[in-house]
Amino acid sequence: MTECTQALLGVLVRAARPGRGPRRGAGGAMGSAERELTRLVRRFSLIVRVLVAAITSLVSLAVEPARQPVPAALVVIGFNLWNLGYAVARDRARGGRWLVPVDVAVVCAVCLAQVWTASPQAPFARTTWVLASASIAVVAYPWHTRAPVAAGACSAVVAAYLVGAALTEPGDWGAAAPLGLWLGAEAVLSRAVLVLVRAGARSADELVARGERARRDAAVAAARRDDEREYLAALHDTASATLLMVGTGVVRGRAPWLAEQAARDLAVIRGQGRVPDGEVDLVELVRGVVEHVPLRVSWHADSAPRVPAVVAVALSYGTREALTNVVRHARTDHASVSVRRAGGQVLVEVADQGRGFDPERVPEHRYGVRRSLVDRLARAGGRAVVTSRPGQGTVVRMEWPDEPD
Repeated sequence: MTECTQALLGVLVRAARPGRGPRRGAGGAMGSAERELTRLVRRFSLIVRVLVAAITSLVSLAVEPARQPVPAALVVIGFNLWNLGYAVARDRARGGRWLVPVDVAVVCAVCLAQVWTASPQAPFARTTWVLASASIAVVAYPWHTRAPVAAGACSAVVAAYLVGAALTEPGDWGAAAPLGLWLGAEAVLSRAVLVLVRAGARSADELVARGERARRDAAVAAARRDDEREYLAALHDTASATLLMVGTGVVRGRAPWLAEQAARDLAVIRGQGRVPDGEVDLVELVRGVVEHVPLRVSWHADSAPRVPAVVAVALSYGTREALTNVVRHARTDHASVSVRRAGGQVLVEVADQGRGFDPERVPEHRYGVRRSLVDRLARAGGRAVVTSRPGQGTVVRMEWPDEPD
């Protein structure tokens, strides 16, 4: 196994200790990026450890004769069986606190068993399957245990490897010393990579958290703006419209409907207006608006569509705004209102044969047509279209998509 491969494993390999992972930072619990990274490297570490140990040990046993073939075969078989059991226990979060100490003991025993498994022709100056297995272990320990525990585990494995080399080749074990010491360096590098990777994961979690906070703040601000627009629309449609009709002389004398209308306007402004729940009868709600307008209204309803309450309120307010504009601007005392369902849509139309106007020339600051009527229907998922020409009357068409059952 090359040094580059071992360094790469330092980034990817992390055996998971049930119930006790690396210490969390000062920020508290792991974020999603850090948690996902931990999950991936835990699963990857199990796969890498089982495959590398199995391939290197079995190939070495088949290609290079061991000093003691029978004990070497038993060591190889036993170590691979342990790796499989270790992987299953780790993946299922079993084994508790004893799993890592036992694993360290097994790896150390494999290092000491070099007196049986080492090939008499193979010098210690090159990589063996024992060194490959020990390398994976010391790279993984810093990723799934605390620093003091990882230091102790890695030190034990390095010492066992060097002792095993000394017992195998008393006169040549010094050739294995650099490789043994490199095991310790791998553990230090693995810990450094852990710190960097977790710092990057925390930074990613912080970026995500800041983005979520920004989106939440934007949603709150948008909701506040919608509430403000709805309140202004309600104020315009109720008290402002009523007072303006009084102030401009539209209402003459003691109109019997004026006091009742003012009371309803005040209830809406105070938030006491009754808003029904669920689906409601749109015809009934619009008819209630028509009955309190100082106009002669021709009424037509060929069905009784039921729509969500918020849609019904928007359509009824739009109807009142359209009729109020007839009273104020059309110079006619007659209008027609129709409610029907056609082509998968609920339609409410308010028409008059008054003096009309050019919709394109309505100033931006005029609240009624653009905001109280058009924008309010848009917020409810519908659409309002105003068709008018000077001298040819006005038609306000309000639509809401509604496929019938």
